[in-house]
Amino acid sequence: MIAHRGASAARPENTMAAFIHAIELGADGVEFDVQQTAEGDLVVIHDLTLDRTTDRRGLVFETPTHSVRDADTGGWFDSRFVGERVPFLAEVLRLRDIRFELELKGFTRDFAQSVIDEVLAADVLTRVEFTSSHPLLLEYVRRVVPGARIGCFAPPRPDWMPLAAHRLWSRATAEMIEADVLHFHAGLISEDLLAEVHSWGFAIHAADVADDDLARVLALDVDQLSARPELVRQ
Repeated sequence: MIAHRGASAARPENTMAAFIHAIELGADGVEFDVQQTAEGDLVVIHDLTLDRTTDRRGLVFETPTHSVRDADTGGWFDSRFVGERVPFLAEVLRLRDIRFELELKGFTRDFAQSVIDEVLAADVLTRVEFTSSHPLLLEYVRRVVPGARIGCFAPPRPDWMPLAAHRLWSRATAEMIEADVLHFHAGLISEDLLAEVHSWGFAIHAADVADDDLARVLALDVDQLSARPELVRQ
């Protein structure tokens, strides 16, 4: 059970408060997004801009580290969390007894290498799954760290694409980057798809499980899922 952006229904997303609360709720892992500041420091924030979840404005990768860190990332959620800061990746990786689903939100080989270096320095490789919407970054991680766990997002299916073609596309993408896990939106997952993905040799992750779809997804016995931990652990 992976807590998406931490326990983001009860705490401001991608903050230490959200990650710690997810652990308290019994999550097996936390999902979060990693980007670089203007100086190349690795920080944990979802959007490419600071606008939605902080009191600052601008692109994260164009903003100096001190401005990113000085930003308040809790007040938008609730006044109780005023003063929460954008975490450094190294801070999050110091959390114990939890798995990490680390989404690469950068663009370059140097960015990917910086993330790899921090994961190895923290000695948490066995607890990390690397994901990204940029398959070439994942291909680089696989090449540099053969033992890394790689999660591949199934591409969005255009209206014009037959279901069988979309499944072939998803499988081919995962095979080309030598992924371990295929991530599908929970609404697409059925017993048939689950069996097919397992026959391809991948674990399956049900992403963004809606509260009213949770019972169905749990009954399917998927390998991993992203949902509200307070509901899954009831």
